[in-house]
Amino acid sequence: MSSSTNEMNQFASEFPTGNFIEAVRTSCRSFVEQSPVKISQQGINKFLDTLNKLQYEELSDDVTIKMPLKFETVNDELNFITVIDLLNFGSGYRVPLHELAGRGAFDTIRFGAMSFHIGGKPMDAETFKNSTIFEVAEIFQIPIDHEVKHDKLDFVTITEPTALKPFAAGLTSVLNTTGDYLQDHNYKDLAQFIMEHVKANPQNATSLTEHLIRAFPGLHDSYKFPDQPQPVYLYKKAQIIVYHLWYTFKEQLPELFDFKDMDTLTVFSDNVIPTMLAHLGVIQVPEEWQQDINNNIDLSVEQATTLRAAGVVACEDIVKAAQSGAGPVPRMTTGGLDVYLWRLGKVGDYRKVPRFQLRDTVMF
Repeated sequence: MSSSTNEMNQFASEFPTGNFIEAVRTSCRSFVEQSPVKISQQGINKFLDTLNKLQYEELSDDVTIKMPLKFETVNDELNFITVIDLLNFGSGYRVPLHELAGRGAFDTIRFGAMSFHIGGKPMDAETFKNSTIFEVAEIFQIPIDHEVKHDKLDFVTITEPTALKPFAAGLTSVLNTTGDYLQDHNYKDLAQFIMEHVKANPQNATSLTEHLIRAFPGLHDSYKFPDQPQPVYLYKKAQIIVYHLWYTFKEQLPELFDFKDMDTLTVFSDNVIPTMLAHLGVIQVPEEWQQDINNNIDLSVEQATTLRAAGVVACEDIVKAAQSGAGPVPRMTTGGLDVYLWRLGKVGDYRKVPRFQLRDTVMF
């Protein structure tokens, strides 16, 4: 991880006391209340009043994690899903990814995971620990260097890094640190790490979320800012791993993965969720921030964290209102709302809505 990523994630070595998911909920609300970003109750009411129930039911089903692949064992599939979500970042590289790789961040990660699987390359601790940036660039089809003409010497070219090299470096770093932990603690792969835990702590989403966060630096999605007395916890990727394991295995292995506290998870706030909520009038963003977003200028870590935290708070308020009788979906959950908003962002003109970006992070 680059030095600036380490600085950005300066609070990562410390964890909440008590329930990790509740810490996300309470810290985000406290942080947003002291920020220039506002949640509009009028916007929430309008969102629910105009919500299309059939579209919501269709888009809130997270089919994006289902792949046209065959797995020999449950552990192989579990490992595959977890790797995708562990590496599910790079949203700030959306523009250069489309230009240089021909696909967005999530599709790039899925492509890489399928390359591992189809190519027979083991997705295990040893492979991850020893992965180099060149191997990662090849597997994920990310161009990290290119030839450019010398500015003074005709017929001479020099090799320069592309805008995607830091993204590939981030992927390599997360794989390396994950492999380090797994090997140091005698786990063959992520599947073994997870299966041993859920067998000892079955049907418990909160416990598995905390277990993942404590282990892997690539999930230490928390921030401490000088002007704020308390840290902000988001833990997007850890929660989405747990959500997707529940979604995939709740019927196949209900005794382990039919998490009874599933609906206590917050939304998995990245850059899409707040962007959609702002576009739909639920979140009110300062005008100068919006100008940077429109111009594809990276926000500061604090600005990005504020918007992500606002996504958590706004969705909590939307779900509470829906469950109290507002709108057409009385059984709305944070997980379903997250998936709906994320998939809605891929529909029609919503794709054109400018999303905020922060490149130097491995968290979203």
